[in-house]
Amino acid sequence: MSIDRPFVDIRVCWQSPAAPSSRVFGLRLPAILLLTLFLAACGGSSSHQGYSERPPTDKVALTAWNEWTRFGRSTVVYGGQANGYTNRTGISERSEPLASRVGDYWGTCGHPDWNGRTSSRPWSGAFVAWVMAKSGYSASAFPRDGRHGGYLATLYDREHASRSAPFLLRAPNEYSPKAGDLVCSGTAGPTWRYADSRTARRRIDSTANHCDVVTDVRGGFVHAIGGNVKDSVTMSLYPVDSKGRLQPVGGRPWLLVVEKRG
Repeated sequence: MSIDRPFVDIRVCWQSPAAPSSRVFGLRLPAILLLTLFLAACGGSSSHQGYSERPPTDKVALTAWNEWTRFGRSTVVYGGQANGYTNRTGISERSEPLASRVGDYWGTCGHPDWNGRTSSRPWSGAFVAWVMAKSGYSASAFPRDGRHGGYLATLYDREHASRSAPFLLRAPNEYSPKAGDLVCSGTAGPTWRYADSRTARRRIDSTANHCDVVTDVRGGFVHAIGGNVKDSVTMSLYPVDSKGRLQPVGGRPWLLVVEKRG
């Protein structure tokens, strides 16, 4: 895994109005996205005034947002010609005390001896499980499983066993995510939605590869935070349509959205 550099305020890129960064403007991004990048760059980590600097009010979203801040606010933009553009780098999983923080995530899933330095295991699922536990959800409400397919399959079972299940699985083309939900990708895409329950569960369990916690939806993007992205805790901006539904992005087939009730 590559090691990201710690975040450094990049206001210097705006010192000369006559010579804007060719890397940014060469992408020919929409005006709203340029505004996003400008405010994220020039808001400053101490002033907390940038486009993505406002803390969310949803408890799950805020828990993820605080971890993103702890890790240096790594940010990646997806969609169009900006697909995968890293606007801001965060602090690496291998840097202490954050390597031990990854150990806290794994501890929620029963593996406190795994951390950012001693284990090469992907920890994005453990991050989600930790966020839910930290936000007050019991293991009976959200599984303590460090594998995305594992906890998603269990949530699928619980939804079909009880009408009062706190989490519901939605097809990405039928539901608009909100703060506190999860947006999940997987190689099978939304085919599970139209399969029998046994096949659907198997596809979810075996093909899910990543989930992010939604913190906001604005400016034409879902803002979602995930672990083990760019070797850090990273906010990804995913494009949505006029109804707020996820749009396709290269290399990330959307599998489902987990709706958090209440």
